[in-house]
Amino acid sequence: MAGKSDTERSDVARIRAVLARELETINEYEAFAEDSSNPEVKAFFLHLAAEEKEHVSEATHMLRMLDKGQDAHFAKPFVPGHFQAAVGHVPSEPALPVAPPAPPPPAAPPAVGRLTAEPLTNLPPQRLIYGVPAPPPSANSHPLTIGSLRRGGGSGGGSGGGR
Repeated sequence: MAGKSDTERSDVARIRAVLARELETINEYEAFAEDSSNPEVKAFFLHLAAEEKEHVSEATHMLRMLDKGQDAHFAKPFVPGHFQAAVGHVPSEPALPVAPPAPPPPAAPPAVGRLTAEPLTNLPPQRLIYGVPAPPPSANSHPLTIGSLRRGGGSGGGSGGGR
């Protein structure tokens, strides 16, 4: 999609771009945590990685809703040895069939995905930072401010999908 402006991309393409950046950011945060000798700093980076994993889950959910062809691939089961067979290596033991995927869990209560220590609030999610009300948006801000996807004149730099 290089060369296309954000307005020329489809929603599916934008979701995939966000998904790619979130995955890259998880790797960076986990590497930072691994390199840290300070337990509190390590915990901080692991906390950030966990948030990005939630974003990956949310982006995947949106992708599955918008692209039924992609969703069909998520629903397809893989038998043991699938990847070895793809490169010509067949496991010595016959692959056992995989049970069909379990039905999705029932709708989760509103607090799912939040840390239990975070206070519940009636503010909308986009107005929260770690469960604390966020400051009001600036005049030049845009609701989509995910790392290098920042719209408008923002710097857009940084390592990806932080809040």
